[in-house]
Amino acid sequence: MSKTPIFKQITQVAMVVKSVEVTAKRYWDDLGIGPWDFYTLDPSNTGEMRLRGEPVEHAFRAALTKVGDVSMELIEPLDDRSIYAEHLAEHGEGLHHVAFKVEDFEKTRQHMKEKGYDELQSGRTFNIGHYTYFDLDKGLGCIAEVGAGIGKGKTFPPAEKTYP
Repeated sequence: MSKTPIFKQITQVAMVVKSVEVTAKRYWDDLGIGPWDFYTLDPSNTGEMRLRGEPVEHAFRAALTKVGDVSMELIEPLDDRSIYAEHLAEHGEGLHHVAFKVEDFEKTRQHMKEKGYDELQSGRTFNIGHYTYFDLDKGLGCIAEVGAGIGKGKTFPPAEKTYP
């Protein structure tokens, strides 16, 4: 019997780091990966923030680039109220999540909850696209991000800075 996959494509690989500036520079200098666009995300530009189902306000810096067709994201927590900060405190720098394209965001959220996966964190980036993270550690060994809205004619605002 053939199953239709829930996740259609890997769209992003994300790392949690102590400094997006230092790490982006290292990726560029050592590996030629870049250029990097930098953003600060906080309650002023990211709505509906939730942590384990409860409203929360948190902030982080992000640096984004493309490696082929996949986005690479570096995340630097700016406070202790996010899964990014938890990851950095518990595991140090390293792989945080893999983002996947899905056909229907709400149906995927419901499916994941029905399968027993915990929804860790969610929000509405730049108020143009929803995102949510699920803990797939129950045998699948990672955090998965799914989103809706971004990429459907909607884009991030101009970066605060680009390196190099």
